Amino acid sequence: MFEIGKEFNVKPGCPNLIERIESGLLSYGNDFDNNDNPLECGFDQYVSLDSEINFLGKEKLKKIKLDGIKKKLMGVKLDAKEISMSGSLDLKDDNGKIIGELRSACYSPHFEKVIGIAMMKKPHWEVSQSVKVEINGNICSGNVCDLPFI
Repeated sequence: MFEIGKEFNVKPGCPNLIERIESGLLSYGNDFDNNDNPLECGFDQYVSLDSEINFLGKEKLKKIKLDGIKKKLMGVKLDAKEISMSGSLDLKDDNGKIIGELRSACYSPHFEKVIGIAMMKKPHWEVSQSVKVEINGNICSGNVCDLPFI
């Protein structure tokens, strides 16, 4: 592909972090990993549990679908102007209980605040759920929202 695209200056690359998060483009290893399943990550439409095709984990996913997921990837908007992350940050409710995990975040010039992708515990993934997170020693408030942001 690179050889064919050489005349068009095609090179390896990746999306800008802000564009990736605003558009809800998930990053394996950051936003989800082997500890998360497709139903929790919003990939339901790409997994056919009713087909005759068998695959590893199919029966487990059927059980999870029947019982309901216990966590879900969602967006969060935080009242902050900057963030620096290496690893995830705990999201807490007003009582200090951990209700989710902020996995990716950046400042969005479009929203003029920090936005991020978080794995929220049930039932705290409801849109408008208030969250608190410690960023650079400061407690910041925010709310859960749907993905994508834009």
